Amino acid sequence: MKIKKTIFRGLLEIKYKKHLDSRGTLVKIFNKLNNNKFKNECYESYVSTSQKGSYRGLHAQKGKYAQDKLIYCVQGKILDVVIDIRKNSNMYGKIYKKTISSHNNIGLFVPKGFMHGIIALENQTIIVMYCSKPYNSKSEYGVRLDDMFKNKKKIKLIISEKDKRLPTLNEFLKR
Repeated sequence: MKIKKTIFRGLLEIKYKKHLDSRGTLVKIFNKLNNNKFKNECYESYVSTSQKGSYRGLHAQKGKYAQDKLIYCVQGKILDVVIDIRKNSNMYGKIYKKTISSHNNIGLFVPKGFMHGIIALENQTIIVMYCSKPYNSKSEYGVRLDDMFKNKKKIKLIISEKDKRLPTLNEFLKR
């Protein structure tokens, strides 16, 4: 595993080693021993399967439920989108985007203080996400991801009813 820092403090790109043989592939994405490289505390994990154009997010949780997240794409391809929402950060409100796929073996470590979301770029895209704290609907908030991509009509977005009710990024930053 190789870890690359981004211009956002604490946000890391992780290049995983893929072991390949006649049986298939093996990738170790979670290892408690990596705590000296980044805080890698897993409370719960999720696997999601998405159709092309599905978007999930952008979401975060506040207070004692704020989460670190480790994201890896098992199958397909995603555009991973992260926004720094740490008020004391010089990158506050700035967006980071990274294409992650089952072929490039890149994952992201997203620390507390960031909103996170994905757009599936292929059908049957599967991601795994490890979270450091439990999901708590009362502490969750977010912004509409589709608003940031309204001029890019290449993919028809599939949006949940919950996410349709979120504010835009500009509305969120003005609060």
